[in-house]
Amino acid sequence: MSSRVSDAHQAIALIKFFSEEQHYKDFKDGKSFFRTPHYYRTCKDKGRGDKNESCIGFWDQDLGDKLPEMVLDGKALNTSQAKSLLIYPPQEQEDSWLQSWCIVGPSNDFELSLQTMLDEFGPYFVVMPSQNISSYVNLIRNVSGENVGYGAVQYSGDPLKRSLTVKGSKLSYQKELRIYLGSCEKDEKKDRCLPLPGLSDSLLEAGSLRFGSPTGEVRYCSLGSGKVVQA
Repeated sequence: MSSRVSDAHQAIALIKFFSEEQHYKDFKDGKSFFRTPHYYRTCKDKGRGDKNESCIGFWDQDLGDKLPEMVLDGKALNTSQAKSLLIYPPQEQEDSWLQSWCIVGPSNDFELSLQTMLDEFGPYFVVMPSQNISSYVNLIRNVSGENVGYGAVQYSGDPLKRSLTVKGSKLSYQKELRIYLGSCEKDEKKDRCLPLPGLSDSLLEAGSLRFGSPTGEVRYCSLGSGKVVQA
């Protein structure tokens, strides 16, 4: 896990979206929420749910999946008693609690994904300028007393490269930065909420977003509206 934003994904700011106004207010009040990869593997919400989250493959019969045939040393393995199958990178024997933000970069075309973000993640948002990222991460580290890392997610079309830090290329529109909190078991689904005093000091007062392009096109979005307006 990276301890800083990749040079290839330099951030001007980070944006975090919320589907509920109360969740947005709770965050501004200092309640910082983290979820596990296995939550996202079993979530069916568009955008949030990803069966390949932090793994090479995941199948669960309770979710309607048919388990693939497994062969070891030329012999088929008996999986008739298995309800689910998770294949993950050997170097990642544990997962981490995750918190996701979206990177606004100087040339990463974030504005082209804005409407999709609002549709999938919700119409409420907070904005953190890039110079406050490290202090926010240090606040999480100091309050939790655990290892905390962060970095820009990489995207790949190769399923064998998927991991905590690499997602499928079809999700590249999310332009995600992740914060990794501690470690957890692969099947952990319980969320964590940290009380972070002074969290709001790391945020901008942003009731609206405005993005301009080199061609002069301007996109606007207001808090809670869920719609992008072009001018």
